Amino acid sequence: MACLAFKITSSNRRNQVFVNFRGEELRCGFVSHLVEALQRHGINVFIDSLERKGEDLINLFARIEESTIALVIFSERYTESIWCLDELLKIKQRADQGFLKVIPIFFNVEPVTVKQLRGAFGDQFRDREWEYRCDKPRTDRWKEALSSVSCKAGLAFDKRSDESKFVRIILKEVEKELQLQVNPVVIPFPGTRRDISSLGGKGMHIRGSTQEPVDLSRESFRVHDNSSISNQISVFSKAYMDIEHQNNYLRAQLLELSERLQSLNSIIEMSLNFR
Repeated sequence: MACLAFKITSSNRRNQVFVNFRGEELRCGFVSHLVEALQRHGINVFIDSLERKGEDLINLFARIEESTIALVIFSERYTESIWCLDELLKIKQRADQGFLKVIPIFFNVEPVTVKQLRGAFGDQFRDREWEYRCDKPRTDRWKEALSSVSCKAGLAFDKRSDESKFVRIILKEVEKELQLQVNPVVIPFPGTRRDISSLGGKGMHIRGSTQEPVDLSRESFRVHDNSSISNQISVFSKAYMDIEHQNNYLRAQLLELSERLQSLNSIIEMSLNFR
């Protein structure tokens, strides 16, 4: 098991992105390239090897709680690790509470393989189920988390994919989400002014140079309405981001299909020439 956490600036100690993955081959290959790309764009990296023995899981749970984005990298060996599965439970919990944006990454596995526990991925999960057969509620939560997270809009990589392009796609999605979180959409509301200056008499306050009195009882209704609209904007923004993630997945699939079609056409042309 290996997990990383990223933050956007060195002056801000709050972790921004938590990366959940399994396997040294990923750490030394794809994940190391992803980390390098994130670092080049000013995103610092926390690696689990820096955590103290015996406190790793607790500290990494704290990293998840401090994060606003989680990258869950599903690979064939993912379900070998109960640590990854327990972290996934925490990630799902924070996501369900609205504190965390989850981006699943399917690395040489199909989303349906994760959701339906197929192949070696599923066999290894069933080994964990047997190993922890005395704690069925825990294994049931693992299964639910795998199904829930794998159904979210994500990004897929297979052996025919270009790794450098894929890293750039992930980097773009992370930066886009972080930017959205730092600078949420703000819509001015009719009939309000931005230049609130000072308080007036009891139950009233004064705006700008017009010295216009405002009844605070009415203003409280405006604040309530504004908060409601702001919440709706947040929901729509998250929905938009989910659609964008799905669009990127479809674009990647379209590119792969186009390349395969081009290769097939080349083979057909060669066979016709031999005739």
